[in-house]
Amino acid sequence: MAGTGKSSERLPTPPLWLSLIPIIVTGVALGFSVFAFEAEPHFALFLGAATAGICAFAYGFSWKTIKEGFKHSINRTTPSLIILLIIGMLISVWIASGIVPALMYFGFEFFVARWFLPLIFLFCCVMAIITGSSWSTIGTMGVAAIGVSEGLGIPLAMAAGAIVSGSFFGDKLSPMSDSTNLTPSVLGVNLFEHIKHMLYTTLPAMGISLVAFAIMGFMASGNGNVEDVTHYSEGITENFNISAWLFVAPAVVVFLIIKKVPAIPSLIAGLLLGSITYIVIQGGSFSELLSTIHTGYSPDSGNEEIDSLFARGGMESMYNVISLALISLTLGGILDYTKMLHSIVLGLSRFVKNVGNLTLTVLGTSIFVNIFGANQYLAVILPGQMFEELYRGKHLKLKNLTRTLEAGGTLTAPLIPWNSSAVFIYSALGVSAMAYAPYALLCWLTAIIVVVFGYAKITMHTLSPEERPEDEDRQ
Repeated sequence: MAGTGKSSERLPTPPLWLSLIPIIVTGVALGFSVFAFEAEPHFALFLGAATAGICAFAYGFSWKTIKEGFKHSINRTTPSLIILLIIGMLISVWIASGIVPALMYFGFEFFVARWFLPLIFLFCCVMAIITGSSWSTIGTMGVAAIGVSEGLGIPLAMAAGAIVSGSFFGDKLSPMSDSTNLTPSVLGVNLFEHIKHMLYTTLPAMGISLVAFAIMGFMASGNGNVEDVTHYSEGITENFNISAWLFVAPAVVVFLIIKKVPAIPSLIAGLLLGSITYIVIQGGSFSELLSTIHTGYSPDSGNEEIDSLFARGGMESMYNVISLALISLTLGGILDYTKMLHSIVLGLSRFVKNVGNLTLTVLGTSIFVNIFGANQYLAVILPGQMFEELYRGKHLKLKNLTRTLEAGGTLTAPLIPWNSSAVFIYSALGVSAMAYAPYALLCWLTAIIVVVFGYAKITMHTLSPEERPEDEDRQ
């Protein structure tokens, strides 16, 4: 868990002007690299991290403290990086073994183009609630869904938006989600109170999103036709052996996660079963399997459309995500450990005059940390710690704060192109955040609804007069 000012050096919080220097450098560099030159954001974030280190050193922090800052940040996220590698392997093996193609094949049989977007949105909602993982849902079922959408003629950006919206909705309402457990634990809020309180804002966002996806589906369905679907279905049956045994691996993974088996062993089980399926059902060799696991699945069927559709996955596909995460965590860790983020948050707190402004400030701070720290966990932990006393001072229950932290810290993560969530989605689905963000309706609608509720004081639960003398106790 991140802790602002865990440094052994007892230096005062850096001044706001100094803390803003690495933020400005990072913002300008990102603007030029991402938007002006359409380059990768890695060097811009590295430049920001280097600037943060220089500013911290000039203020008086030792190199040891600066190094401990990014080491702590990276160490905390190591399990997530391992999960990325496993999902990269899982995607390639599940495609090569015929698991994903089989899901797509039956998707072509049962999905109707005009209802595809709302149906896949709901399907991802359910799957993410069951598994507790937006990434696992996107990396498995989402990959199959993006292939179905291509066959049905649905714009990939729209399909990706529906997949991301449903996956992150389910993740937020799942008691098995790591981030959903982390957020209330930071502030001592009961997990199920936290989830129940989020329903007030996420259910309206879900309803609006569902209607919007239905409308978009009817408008976009004219782009596909039966011949396109038949073409993809025939391509799948020509290149893969379709069997009921192909559904064993995904069923086992879902079962393990329902039984609360941790993500890493659950995904490894899926990888092993997928590997066996590849050799036994598809007739692949062990050497081909090893190559597929490392470099990804690269079919050579002679059908360019089928080949491009299934050429995905592998450990190598996640190297870009992991390198970006490491650089982002370095920047966020330095800013956190040297208390520069704390200085910026204190500056933002001056704008808090009422409950609406407080909600907006917390939401903006979470998004701010998400942009410059590129870490959704840091975007929940840091603002939670900073604004806890302000909520107590206004006699607001802390579940109001945890709800806002989820909207700003977790749900906006896939909308930021250089955030690890967005880069992972791009690696899995082949659709960039810039393309799908306008269609990831639930992610930004929830943030808007949270702010509206804050200003209108809707479901902003307060402490009763009897509870107020016990403000310092857990909510």
